[in-house]
Amino acid sequence: MTEERTAGRLSAERWRAEIAPVFAVRPPADGGESEIGGAIIRHHLGAAVVGEVEASAQGYLRSEQLIGAVGVDHLLVQVYRAGRTVLEIDGREIEAGPGDVLFFDLSRPVHSQATAMRAINMVLPRALLDLDADTLDGAHGTVLKGASGAGSLAGQHLQSLLATAPALTGPAAGGIVKASAGLLAACLAPALRRERDAPATLTATLATICRFIDREIGNPDLDAALLCSAFGLSRSALYRLFAPVGGVAEYIRRRRLARARLALNTVPPGRGGIGRIARQFGFSSDDAFARAFKVRFGVAPREALQLRALPPAQAEEDSLTDWLRRLSW
Repeated sequence: MTEERTAGRLSAERWRAEIAPVFAVRPPADGGESEIGGAIIRHHLGAAVVGEVEASAQGYLRSEQLIGAVGVDHLLVQVYRAGRTVLEIDGREIEAGPGDVLFFDLSRPVHSQATAMRAINMVLPRALLDLDADTLDGAHGTVLKGASGAGSLAGQHLQSLLATAPALTGPAAGGIVKASAGLLAACLAPALRRERDAPATLTATLATICRFIDREIGNPDLDAALLCSAFGLSRSALYRLFAPVGGVAEYIRRRRLARARLALNTVPPGRGGIGRIARQFGFSSDDAFARAFKVRFGVAPREALQLRALPPAQAEEDSLTDWLRRLSW
């Protein structure tokens, strides 16, 4: 386990740099630039980062450009211990306060304004939560109220995890992170029940296969045959497992598109870059990739590339960017 603590309150410049992989900060609506600042404690647990922040009143922005520059699609879970925030997500305004638990999808934009606040944060790969892809798509901006059973349980667990994080090492840390992800998924799932019949949570076998798919998503040979071979399943058994989430081919296609969207930021200037991304993630042609991408995200790949026109963020060793990119499960 690696740990980093900041000594005391950070200046505006250092605070901006420290949390830059997650949010760009803005002056508060009723204050000046000099008032921005904060302190952070963070612990790397191998498969997750857990920590605590305390900050002055300020605005937080996660833009398409920042998403592309950092290039991760993890989940951020945050429990407010003091202060309040108002989020703007997909045209909705969402409020949260002390005791509430918030879920953010780091592959999607968000803007918020917060009072002076203190919060516990956990960042973990989305594949650790045994929830299907469509359910996770709905998690962004979800708030579990602290007064609810699920919100209270999730919040208390994150407080306990933060308190014990300095003592967690090796295999114990990995097992506890997976158990924590299971608890968070169980708390989140009831808030995301959909009208269709598919269950929000995945079976243990399906969850294991989905994590394998995420690890192998850049493998052009990733398909039903490979999964059957890797897990000793017949095609009919595999198809039955994936039927509740739209089928195995559709699930792989959605995950490839999500990862391709992040990878667009690596496209160099000039022609051919988008085609390289299409081939990297298993699409037969540029046109097939462009059509599938536009259906999924509402914009063509070239338009998405223009939205994310920032160079990739540099990641010094043990920086937060470095930690987020090295999360393993």
